[in-house]
Amino acid sequence: MTMDGAVPERTPLSVLLFHAAMSNHKSISDFARQIDIGAISLRQFIEGNTQRPRQKTLELIGGALGMPVEEVRRRMSLSPEAAPPFGEWLQAKMTASDFSRARLTRETKISDGALRNYLSGRTLPDSDQAQKLAEVLDVPPIEVARVVIASTIAQNGGAVAPAEPQAPPQAAPEASSPAAEAPTTAALSLPATTATMTPDETTLLSLWRQLHPQGRRATFNYIAMLLAER
Repeated sequence: MTMDGAVPERTPLSVLLFHAAMSNHKSISDFARQIDIGAISLRQFIEGNTQRPRQKTLELIGGALGMPVEEVRRRMSLSPEAAPPFGEWLQAKMTASDFSRARLTRETKISDGALRNYLSGRTLPDSDQAQKLAEVLDVPPIEVARVVIASTIAQNGGAVAPAEPQAPPQAAPEASSPAAEAPTTAALSLPATTATMTPDETTLLSLWRQLHPQGRRATFNYIAMLLAER
C-alpha cells in the first residue's frame, strides 16, 4: 500500500496503520501477517505503546506505507487528534444517514451484537469491520480510523492531541455595483479637499462627478493610461 495524498501531514502512525489495514480489507492480525510483522507488535504501534522499535520493523512498516523510515519515526511522535467516543460518533452517523441498527447489520454483515457493543462503547471495531462501516455509511475511511484510534488511546489512558479548530468559512465577497466602486476610484485619483484647486479644476471636478459611474471609471482609466505613456 502507498500513502494516499489526501492523508494530512499530521496524521500519526497509529491512524495510518489502522487505515492501511482497512484499505486492505483485513483485520489487524491478518494485516500484520501480510507485512511480516507480529500481530502483538503491530497492535502496540497502533495503540501507541511502542517505545524502542527495531530498525527492521520500522523498515517493514515504511515499506507497507510507502514512506522512509525517518518519516515513520516522525509519525510515531505524533499523538492522535481528540475525537468523540466511537459509539457516539457511530450513532450520529447512523442518524444522519437514516440507518437503523437492523439495516446497518444487514448491509455491513456485522452482527447485531457487535454493533450493540460498538454503540455502547464496550468494544471497538477491528480494521476490517471499520472498513465495512465506512463503505456502508459513506464516510472517508481515514475519518473512521481517526475516531477508532482516538477511542482506543483514550480507553488505554493515553494522551490525545486537542482537535484542531475548523477555520471559519470565508464569506464570498459581495458583488459591488459600479456606483459602489465609484467612491474608491475617486478616492484614489482626487484630492480630499478642493481648497487648493483653481476655479477651472473645480468646475471639471463637478462635471466629472455628474457623470454616470461607468463614465467616471472610463474617464479615470483613460487618464491613467495617458499618465502611463508619459
